[in-house]
Amino acid sequence: MLETNSRLTDSTSDGVRRFKVAFLGGAYESAVGRVHRTALEMDQHFELVAGCFSRNKEANKLSAIWYGIDPDRTYNTLVELLLAETCNIDAIVILSPQDQHAQHILACLDAEVPVICEKALVATVDEAVSIQKKLSSNNGFLVVISNYTGYPILRELKHMIEQNVFGSIQQLHMEMPQEGFSRLDADGAPVIPQEWRLRDGPIPTISLDLGVHLHMMARFLTGERPNEVIAVSDSNGNFKQVTDNVSCLIKYSNNLNCNVWYSKTALGYRNGLKLRVFGEKGSAEWVQENPEYLQMADDSGGRFIIDRASKGIKIANQSRYTRFKAGHPAGFIEAFANYYYDIANALECYLTGNCCFKHEYIFSIDESLEGLRMLNAIAKSSIRKCWETVA
Repeated sequence: MLETNSRLTDSTSDGVRRFKVAFLGGAYESAVGRVHRTALEMDQHFELVAGCFSRNKEANKLSAIWYGIDPDRTYNTLVELLLAETCNIDAIVILSPQDQHAQHILACLDAEVPVICEKALVATVDEAVSIQKKLSSNNGFLVVISNYTGYPILRELKHMIEQNVFGSIQQLHMEMPQEGFSRLDADGAPVIPQEWRLRDGPIPTISLDLGVHLHMMARFLTGERPNEVIAVSDSNGNFKQVTDNVSCLIKYSNNLNCNVWYSKTALGYRNGLKLRVFGEKGSAEWVQENPEYLQMADDSGGRFIIDRASKGIKIANQSRYTRFKAGHPAGFIEAFANYYYDIANALECYLTGNCCFKHEYIFSIDESLEGLRMLNAIAKSSIRKCWETVA
């Protein structure tokens, strides 16, 4: 267990301590770095105090200036950061490319530093198993970011499902179409993504990038586990060396059937994340581009829309989600911040000696390992063209 007395700072107004964190990755020019910086400080539960933001020394220095970090607490390598800051930080936020996650996570856990990691946790099942063993051996702390589950209205939907509002859930349809691998720039040339996105391993990068979100959302909303999958995949876009389109059927526990599609070659979709839930007594539909609203239907023919201010709301109208009143939309970064709020609660429990830091809204190694096994089965099914069991 970590020595915490020298690390934990004064409590915020709601009684949750303000934790000091360091970034690994997340340089100032990266969208993910700016989003995490904004989200983790939105509710004043975290403070970014140190980092190794980029392997490029100039970008690393500029990131420190951009984020307002003391240059003396900016490091060129993870090794240097851990040697200098292990006793000064409460957690490290890993924002490096996913193919580097495994080595970075294990190094932090060896140093007994709690880890907050961007998805996908790692690239293979074997890497996840090694992390699971490390966590078990040293009672470490690991949280995996699942930012879309931070939307208040999705948390309301989860509550409704748990309260049997829709009856037994029979079908779940989820899609996440994007267009990036088919887009052309102003000169008619392909838009080039980061280099790591153009390499596929045993699990295609598109599954680790998009499919992992859909697994987390299905797990979050229903609590059910994937058992079998059948899938097809394609390479339709500008980069033929990688898979860029996946469609699959997934059989979950309790007779839940799930239809999943995610793509990087769906022209016209910037981020078309959408889900539909069908139960024996009603249904619900949520679209990420209009995240404040849930469209519902019941078995008497009624159709209606709810938001944070609707009558009967139990979760989405809580004060923690009402940074400003309904009608002034909260969005993507606020959803990130909601997830960081939950991480703060879990980290508080862990650092004060309660190793049972599980939280109903937080994902860790078990859920990530389950997701990787499902994505691995999807990859095998698309090659073998048959149903595959999720190991």
